[in-house]
Amino acid sequence: MSCAGSLVRATDILGSIGGQPTCSTALTSLRSVHGTSTHGYSRLMETAHLTSSLSFKRTARGNQVPLVARSMGSVESDSLTGNGIGVKGFDADPVSLNQVSSQRNGAKSGQSEDLVLAAVDMGTNSFHMVVVRADKEGRFQLMDTEKEDVRLGSGSPDLSVITPDAEERALAALKRFKILAQTRKAEMRVVATSAVREARNRRTFVRRVRDTVGLEVEVLAGTEEACLIYQGVLQALPVYDKTVLVVDIGGGSTEFVLGNAGKPIYATSLKLGHIRLSQQFLALGQSKKEELKKEQIEELRRHIRVILADSGVIEKVLATPFDIAIGSSGTIESIEQMIHHTVTTSTDSQVLDGPQNTSSLRDREFTADELNQAVKKICKAKTVEQRAKIPGLPEKRADVIVGGAVLLEEIFLAMGIKKMKVSPYALREGVIVDTLAETFSNYKPGLNIRLSSILNLAMKFNTDRRMESAQHSAGLAKEILAGLQTCRSGSSESVSDVALLLNNDDAELLEAATILHYVGMFINHKSYHKHSHYLIKNNEHLLGYSPMEIEILALLARYHRKKVPSQKDEDFAALPEEVQKKVRAMCAVMRVAVALDRCDSSAIQHVHVFQQSESILLAVVPATDPATGYARDVSLEVWAAQQELTYFVKIFKRRVSIIVADEHDLEALSTEAQSVSLSS
Repeated sequence: MSCAGSLVRATDILGSIGGQPTCSTALTSLRSVHGTSTHGYSRLMETAHLTSSLSFKRTARGNQVPLVARSMGSVESDSLTGNGIGVKGFDADPVSLNQVSSQRNGAKSGQSEDLVLAAVDMGTNSFHMVVVRADKEGRFQLMDTEKEDVRLGSGSPDLSVITPDAEERALAALKRFKILAQTRKAEMRVVATSAVREARNRRTFVRRVRDTVGLEVEVLAGTEEACLIYQGVLQALPVYDKTVLVVDIGGGSTEFVLGNAGKPIYATSLKLGHIRLSQQFLALGQSKKEELKKEQIEELRRHIRVILADSGVIEKVLATPFDIAIGSSGTIESIEQMIHHTVTTSTDSQVLDGPQNTSSLRDREFTADELNQAVKKICKAKTVEQRAKIPGLPEKRADVIVGGAVLLEEIFLAMGIKKMKVSPYALREGVIVDTLAETFSNYKPGLNIRLSSILNLAMKFNTDRRMESAQHSAGLAKEILAGLQTCRSGSSESVSDVALLLNNDDAELLEAATILHYVGMFINHKSYHKHSHYLIKNNEHLLGYSPMEIEILALLARYHRKKVPSQKDEDFAALPEEVQKKVRAMCAVMRVAVALDRCDSSAIQHVHVFQQSESILLAVVPATDPATGYARDVSLEVWAAQQELTYFVKIFKRRVSIIVADEHDLEALSTEAQSVSLSS
């Protein structure tokens, strides 16, 4: 048994490779990155065929074609009417129907610099604002969020009027939002949904917002709202290439979108919202001690089923097989929080279907069975006071959660939904995407939101330009892992069982963690790996990753140097046993890859892997020094990597050697490997 980390020449190794088949890396990424891009809402579906139950009117933004009209392609506007849900009977005053001022709600930022944007969603229940900073390529990072429970739709059972009290609450909230946006020097865009869309006094209300607060309000048609929500969801979850069903339950309406590859296939908006239903059927606004009656729930269910059946949405969804169902906005988020709390704290194995998950690493999703159990618990609480005490349920939702929960349960039943993921992004983020698409002529939001969010976070904490080094180390890590999993002979005997545990998703996590391993330098060089662990685990920039995956990324950054993973670390010990094995293997590869760029100079160009049943050879190829034309000196990088081989040997259970090789050495090694394979 040779000691781990012995530095030898290629010519020494050639003669020692005997009758075992050897393996060599394929120098390609295990997981390709999408090379095309999605489009903002304003550019959606130039050739798509979107159908909807809504008719609409819209004033163009500047000289551009109206948003939805541009999205429709060849679809005639007549195809958008029907089911009595349209808005074409509304007052056609351009101020009240989605006019966008040619001068934005705020100071225009120079496009050569970062652009700060604020998007406000004036919902029927709550007003939300998100503030982001976007670079010249349109990639954005969250800067601030704000939410106020305005209850704009309260006081009018059919949402036909915005009451004076609701109007005052709205104006006060918008004034505060504007101050916050001005503090951030953000350009504001304000959109309104169901409560304003359906109000007979919408024109007066929109004009008062303009005159009192100085903000122009876009009143979105239901289809516009649905498609913008879809665009928001695409920025949070890695589902671009999947056919998805998006369900967004708001206070006044529920939006449904079927989409694929960034283009809505079908979008509609129904007059089903938790405030509307609560006011019509559940006596919203009465005493908090008013008891919920069984007859009220039954009447509510009948109404929901009639609206769903008459709308045609069920037939559209059932006729379009979807890969995944996604829910967004407050009602669905609140139900997920309640289910999450139940799953992670319950000791009763009969409460929920399947094995218990007592950790905090559960994905933001829930099954139909979990939803049914949650609705039973909600309806069993007869008063608002009782519902406010349900563990995990936000107290402010206690008076309207029944309507929303029953509605969601009926949607699951009607559309055959078995499981739903929850998106943290929705309408307001979709508005950001649309604004960026109109601001930057070449705006192309990346399809791979996971990688984009990793790069955004790395850039946010890019000290001393170390991100380039981190990306180079990530490339070396992928090469090493690919080599460990590839065998020329086709025999698996020479491939470690541990290496075969890792799949393409794990390779992506390894790459992402390596890109992020330096972010802790932003805080301090000393113990920066611990700071990296904290920053990765406690941020809002990593989109598309599950809680489990974020935990893995943080642990890999924590253990890329110094100590190695052990059961003494509570976070590591909390991982499932199979995941622990994967983290150890990824950690072993990452430590070597990071060491191979010890001087942050990308001196090592490639790593080739040759292995047999008892040994592994890492052949590193130096980059060429442009000043001299000779191979760069990589002795320090090789020395640093040798220090990490003890753990590598322990994990992969092979003797390991590192050599410095040129193209002639690689050719000889490859030839020897092929001849061994042919003779075996």
